[in-house]
Amino acid sequence: MNDNNWYQSRCVIEIPAGISQSGFTLVEVLVSLALGLFLIGGAIQLFIQSKQTYRLQDSLSRIQENGRLAMESMVTDIRMAGYVPPSAVLPGIAISGNGTSNQNNDVTVKWVDESGHQSRVYAVGTSTSTQECAKARTSLRLNRNSGGLQELIEGVEAMRILYGSCTAVDTNGDGVNDRMIVISPFYQPATNIMDWNSVCSVRVHLLMVSLADNVVKQPQTIYFPADTNNVWSVNDRCLRQAFTFTIQIRNKVP
Repeated sequence: MNDNNWYQSRCVIEIPAGISQSGFTLVEVLVSLALGLFLIGGAIQLFIQSKQTYRLQDSLSRIQENGRLAMESMVTDIRMAGYVPPSAVLPGIAISGNGTSNQNNDVTVKWVDESGHQSRVYAVGTSTSTQECAKARTSLRLNRNSGGLQELIEGVEAMRILYGSCTAVDTNGDGVNDRMIVISPFYQPATNIMDWNSVCSVRVHLLMVSLADNVVKQPQTIYFPADTNNVWSVNDRCLRQAFTFTIQIRNKVP
């Protein structure tokens, strides 16, 4: 074998007919990428929707919680309104019980004279008051303070208060009012109330708003009974909810 024959035999490579090339074509790669992008996009969309649902539920729960807190705090105070102090002070009466009895069914009660005891009330401001009381007691009360305003309930966008008036009537002539006649129209704003002694109930309208924006998809149009045309229109995407509650002034009820 000469040099030329040896070179040709070493360079020629025979490929068996039963073996083919392996791998992916360009079309298969593009289809795989498209399917992967589709799955990733679906997962991202599901995450965004879950996050938006959570933000909506969280904002709604906070609005309802703040609305209940506002309602409870206002109802407790307004319900106690309407107290009328006595127009005259009766003189004190000394009561003595010196009798004794051997029967077990008799109970002797002695009252201590309430005069002669004084208590000094210390105020946060610049004045104090001294008054008579049944038992010496020292208490602290708020008189004046130069502090600023403090928010009690967050998320209150609007509040409207209407007052219901009625007249007490004594139907049986026993000197005690036993019936209330409603003055029409019943619920009116403060500017239309002529006699505040006739107010027997209070209706409060609260419009609560979420602290976070972009909670709803479109700006809301809220039915707010105390507003003009009963409609409250906004331009943002905050979540809102209206609360309405009626408070009966118990001191005005027969």
